[in-house]
Amino acid sequence: MVATEFQAELLLEHLSAVLAANEHLNLTAITDRASAIRLHVIDSLALVPHVRSAGDAIVDIGTGAGYPGVPLSIVSLRPVDMVESVKKKARFLEECVRSLGGLSGSEVFPIRVEEAAHARPGLYGCVTARALSALPSLVELASPLLCVGGHLLAMKGSPTAREMEAGRTAAASVGMEESQVVEYVLPDSGEFRTVIRYTKIGRPTVPLPRRIGLAQKRPFG
Repeated sequence: MVATEFQAELLLEHLSAVLAANEHLNLTAITDRASAIRLHVIDSLALVPHVRSAGDAIVDIGTGAGYPGVPLSIVSLRPVDMVESVKKKARFLEECVRSLGGLSGSEVFPIRVEEAAHARPGLYGCVTARALSALPSLVELASPLLCVGGHLLAMKGSPTAREMEAGRTAAASVGMEESQVVEYVLPDSGEFRTVIRYTKIGRPTVPLPRRIGLAQKRPFG
């Protein structure tokens, strides 16, 4: 995905803020700038072609330092809501959004994903999640946020066949189905990455969202 010169400046400005704040906020384990560009920025931009065909409203759950939410907004020129439950990280992201010019109206929500689902049910056409949780948990967390026909784009490394099957099992319980798997290789590293797309096809067979933490502790898959 090619960014304009101005967009590249914004991407690097955000990364510089992340690395500067990392010592007291623990935003990333990657402290080398070149590695962070590859593993955070370039990796996040792999989602841009996918969200351009998605619904109008996008939310990035468990966004952490703002990946992939901030790069997605910068390059796609669309607002991306970002959910981050750690208050210090959320405040950092709010300041980043302001300093980067508002990112097309992006907002930061300092709450848990389950709380966001209660506050904004069925609002989104696209949910993104990068290295947040196992696939069965992700499909459950995403489902109540999505409108029917909306998509979850789950970014993973190389998920095992067992995790993929568990994701499909959980998806069936929450009104979703696996619809696409795209693999790619990060430049200059040979590291494989995977984007798994799930589509919301109907109503869940179970009440959602469940209590906070149950998606991780007792996943349907």
